[in-house]
Amino acid sequence: MMDQGIILCVDDDTTVLIALRTLLTHALDGLHLIEIAESGEEALEILRDLEASGHRVSVVISDFIMPGMRGDELLIQVHQQSPSTVTIMLTGQSDFEGVKRAINQANLYRFLEKPFNYDDIVLTVKSALLAYEHEYTLHQQNAQLRNLNGDLEVMLRKVQESERFLEERVIQRTRELDEKNQALQQALRTLEDVERIARHYLKTPLVSIAAAPGLFRAGRQLSRYEEELLSMIESAASRALSMVNLSLDLFRMENGSYVFRPSTVNLKSIAAAIVLGLAAQARSKSVHIQFTDDDSPVYVEADDSLCYSILGNLIKNAVEAAPEHSAVQLSISEADMVQLRIHNLGCVPPELRDNFFAKYSTSGKQGGTGLGTYSSHLLATVQGGSLSMETAEATGTSLFLKLKPAAAPSSAVIKTNVQHIKSFAQTNPETTHSPSQTTQNHDTVHAHYQLLLVDDDDFNQMVMGEMIPQSRFHVVTAINGRMALDLASKQRPDFIIMDIEMPIMGGIEALQQIRQLQSKSKQKPSLIIAYSGNDDQESRNNYLAAGFDACLHKPCSQEEVLALLAGLIAEVMVA
Repeated sequence: MMDQGIILCVDDDTTVLIALRTLLTHALDGLHLIEIAESGEEALEILRDLEASGHRVSVVISDFIMPGMRGDELLIQVHQQSPSTVTIMLTGQSDFEGVKRAINQANLYRFLEKPFNYDDIVLTVKSALLAYEHEYTLHQQNAQLRNLNGDLEVMLRKVQESERFLEERVIQRTRELDEKNQALQQALRTLEDVERIARHYLKTPLVSIAAAPGLFRAGRQLSRYEEELLSMIESAASRALSMVNLSLDLFRMENGSYVFRPSTVNLKSIAAAIVLGLAAQARSKSVHIQFTDDDSPVYVEADDSLCYSILGNLIKNAVEAAPEHSAVQLSISEADMVQLRIHNLGCVPPELRDNFFAKYSTSGKQGGTGLGTYSSHLLATVQGGSLSMETAEATGTSLFLKLKPAAAPSSAVIKTNVQHIKSFAQTNPETTHSPSQTTQNHDTVHAHYQLLLVDDDDFNQMVMGEMIPQSRFHVVTAINGRMALDLASKQRPDFIIMDIEMPIMGGIEALQQIRQLQSKSKQKPSLIIAYSGNDDQESRNNYLAAGFDACLHKPCSQEEVLALLAGLIAEVMVA
């Protein structure tokens, strides 16, 4: 019961304490331990004892006026001692300065007046518990990210900056909650906003890291060691990107709002890449991973990032569970469903078998959160597949991942698309009509189209600049929307690739002002492309509704960039 989180109620009126404990015990089905204290000093002592015993206090509900230590003073100390604990003030009388101190110094979540409404306090406590659990889960994920190799140190500094930013956002949200009195709905909305912001600040440096090996390879003959090192960097960045993407996707999957967009995925190549990445870990405990990769693809109808997350979790767990000097076996069979079997000689403990795929289900694993198998089962289900487990002392443990088969992509179509894109990138600028043409004096290269690239990340600018063919485009860069607006006012760009979240002026505001500027001056509207790490369908729909002509997600390939530009140019020519 304590694993669900403890609620501490503080009031000098024992009648109120008993009423709160009875109400919350019944409303929460007895899943949470309810502790009570009749003074602030007693509450702090209980909090210290619980934390020393390794228990988590999720919520503290305190009266305001009490003998000795007042409620605002108590909640400030609670926040200093346990910053993740959600604080709620409950009183029949208060003063503005006391409430203000609690909001600013104790991260006050909600202020309720006596006599309290039973439904209101139950909804408030439930939403506070939900916010605490999601904050705790986010904290656990950040801890895992900080354990990645030294190549991700830049990302870790971004995480710390985003955490400070999130604390400021929480303070703002608590003021809004006190005014609007929409506890549950607002808490869910706040959670989604917070995770979206976290994804943006985490993905920006990760996308740069993931793209760096490709830039380094261009035009170079690499040694085997150099290629292995670059592959390791790509793999680590890909793993971190998958974790960031899944943080919001898992929340949507749980509440039923996730939209699955299947594609044709080579399941065997994903498994082979993960096996290669875990080979050193396996060798360290003399475990051999047996998987035959004969270069014959096995295609499934799935999402590649979701499959990567599933297989990464399951194969890593199998290596950790396998006894030393044993083997982990992977095999793929094809029938009505494609089945991947992962087997090791370890045995799942009896007390864990019935709840093997349950959330937070773990059995003494060092650093285990119980989210790996739960998320893998959820990811398999949303893709129309399944994940099951069989275990026995004599034969070990087998996990069976089943996904829908998919037809192999047509090589003719792939070849045609590639040739079209290459032709677009290599077209002689002297043979094509264009709306604008600029001569660069330093190299006399004629660019058919003016393209304005707007991004606050220097590395993203460099990567995108390398992708765009200089024979077709003259590229000008800006670091935020304000600078983009100034450049567009001086010379109309044919295309604008616009980041969404930037300092000074963001992408949507810049879009609106550029549209107004060009309309007022009777200029032909520029084709403006949203360039964002938010790659869900809802975000894309919002960007198009705001007035963007198309969307690009981070990270994207050169083929995707060229195909989009070629398509937009073709539409303009037809029009």
